[in-house]
Amino acid sequence: MSLKTRLIILFITFTLVPLAIFGLLIFARAEEIITTVRIAQLNNIADLKKDKIETFFKERAADVRSAQKFRNIRRNLPVLRRNSGNRTSPEFARTTKELDDQLGTYQDSYGYLNVILADPQGGVVYASNPGRDTAGLGQLHDDNVLAGARKSIYFSDVFFSEGAAGNFEMLAMAPVQDLGNSPAGFVVLEINMEPIFNFIQDATGLGGTGEALIARKEGEKTLYLSPLKHDPNAALQRTVTFRGKIGVPAQRAVQGENGSGVLADYTGKEVIAAWRYIPSLRWGLVTKIDAEEAFGPVRALKTMAMAVGFFVVLFGGVVAIMMSRTFTRPIQALQQGAEAIAAGDLGRRVGTGARDEIGLLGRSFDAMTEALERDMTGRKKAEEEVRALNKDLEHHVRQLEESNRELEAFSYSVSHDLRSPLRSIDGFSIALLEDQKDKLDAEGRDYLDRIRGATQRMAQLIDDLLTLSRVARFEMKRERVDLSAVAAGMAAQLRKNDPGRSAEFVIAEGCIAYGDERLLTVVLDNLFANAWKFSEHKPDSVVEFGAELRSDAVVYFIKDTGAGFDMAYADKLFNPFQRLHKMSEFPGTGIGLATVKRIINRHGGRVWIESELNKGTTVYFTLG
Repeated sequence: MSLKTRLIILFITFTLVPLAIFGLLIFARAEEIITTVRIAQLNNIADLKKDKIETFFKERAADVRSAQKFRNIRRNLPVLRRNSGNRTSPEFARTTKELDDQLGTYQDSYGYLNVILADPQGGVVYASNPGRDTAGLGQLHDDNVLAGARKSIYFSDVFFSEGAAGNFEMLAMAPVQDLGNSPAGFVVLEINMEPIFNFIQDATGLGGTGEALIARKEGEKTLYLSPLKHDPNAALQRTVTFRGKIGVPAQRAVQGENGSGVLADYTGKEVIAAWRYIPSLRWGLVTKIDAEEAFGPVRALKTMAMAVGFFVVLFGGVVAIMMSRTFTRPIQALQQGAEAIAAGDLGRRVGTGARDEIGLLGRSFDAMTEALERDMTGRKKAEEEVRALNKDLEHHVRQLEESNRELEAFSYSVSHDLRSPLRSIDGFSIALLEDQKDKLDAEGRDYLDRIRGATQRMAQLIDDLLTLSRVARFEMKRERVDLSAVAAGMAAQLRKNDPGRSAEFVIAEGCIAYGDERLLTVVLDNLFANAWKFSEHKPDSVVEFGAELRSDAVVYFIKDTGAGFDMAYADKLFNPFQRLHKMSEFPGTGIGLATVKRIINRHGGRVWIESELNKGTTVYFTLG
């Protein structure tokens, strides 16, 4: 092999090998970072969806727990069973009408498709929506289902209803005892799964190929419960055998595992996935994104680096050829001169001594050194380009991490820190009023008073909104409640807070109800506070609490002789933030009556208002 060829090969080797090693290290590190970030993102989304699903079904469990204790159901279910063979009897019609009045409202208020009552053998004796043809009601005759429902609240498997709408549904059922605490049958809530399926399938934050799905164990197979992105008709149809090579994340989830990693999904593609097991429903939850999309930036960077490397090597080869000629020509001239001298050409001179030839060789080495420096400059430029690309990738990763941190910080602020700035505004306003009192005129002090009033109203609004949101999640405990005693306590507290007012409280004795004492206390607190507030401008005002019997139902009422209002606007009162009076007349947030209605609905009752302008208001409510 000639010296020229050796020089070219050596030059290209020293250019290509370091570049290739450096590139491989950079790409491996970038792939590791992206995998870590994606897995963390998928874990967060999987945990969020799992918590949302569990919260959804806890609320459904609370609803069916409330329904199983309705006195109306406990009283009338035995009547329906006795008359199931004679549905034209007056007693059956009266009982059905009573249940329709309550359970129809309960169905509409909580968004259920149907409220069903069944006998101990699973036979349907009542339905709030009798026109529905639900295939899933056949589960009521399954001995395993009935055995599970007799013990506690039971959720059925997901099924598809072939009705007009074509819904995915579930049944939530619980045992019912009659008023003598003997088994009477079951209450069954028919749940529309579309809202929770839409939430599960929401691929926000999962990229273009991302997907979330649920499945359950069916023997030795995984059965997909929700429609799949690449198979919309897969719900309750598509299965994957355990220990197979596809659908691995779902296989692990339905077998009780929680984890994450890079595996093959149901299409056979490699994905980054996180999986969770939901024991209360026996479901497996999977969030995933195609590895091809996840590692797309790294692969694009690799393609660009390979192109840059190719041109660097090509450039180095050209330079090597040119430099080899520079190196070999002086040596060839020296060789020719030496051969000529060896051949006896004494007149041929190659220089006196070694100085001239060594100088020429030194200048050749200088030229080679300059070429090597130029080559190193090219290599450094290529390395800087690779570092710049890597820095850009790390910048995008940091942006993603920063976005996640900002989202977490925002959620924490909304949940816990809304009051902090309000306290600061109020505190500094007090400090200005106290420390700078002599420097402020009456208008300045008035502005600060208004600021304090606004912050206090905002704080009260936050408290009221939190109370309103907690009411729907609060687990009810029904017991005997002495509403007369609670009302007397409210009256005493109002007199204590405003001893200068001339007002009379009339509290009826013996008003007993069955419900959650804490929630009913919130109801009376809001209603007494409204009656007290809206009658403050009336001298010798009267606030009355009592109960009366209407159509075999106990109706409780709170009556005042206050400002009253035009009944044309009565429908707005139970909606949040709806007010009929200015803040300057009567302060408030407009949340109280919305909270009252939500609590009464959870008790299976209803609430309404009768009023006359300048003559007073009466609020009526019933309990199921």
